[in-house]
Amino acid sequence: MQLTPILVAGVVAALACPAAAQSLSPMHAAGATPSDVKGFRLTVGNPYRGRMTFLVLPMDAKFRVAAAAAEVNFPEVTLAPGSSRQVIVTFRIDPSRKERTIGVCVQPRDLDSTVLPRVCGTYTGHRFGAGG
Repeated sequence: MQLTPILVAGVVAALACPAAAQSLSPMHAAGATPSDVKGFRLTVGNPYRGRMTFLVLPMDAKFRVAAAAAEVNFPEVTLAPGSSRQVIVTFRIDPSRKERTIGVCVQPRDLDSTVLPRVCGTYTGHRFGAGG
């Protein structure tokens, strides 16, 4: 079987173009903690062609408002094209509760557009010995 020049060109183009990196990974995670504080290490990536500054926003699990008692070690991250950086998100779990889920969103800081590209994920912390 002989491949046509158009098919060969398509295969070569597909192999030569790398896919854009995910801006936030992992998108979902869960884990246990022996205390009332849980942390996750997340990777923020810049798939764009230019240098960008991103905001890393801890939010409630429905992505409506800022999450109480949650912090990011680098809430603003400036990245070169195609690069990534790890950030640590920590949040408190109420001692009267067994678990807590928060959302984290990453979005460009200065983007003049009617569409705001925002990538979000959810993260759940479970307390050891909290009735389950």
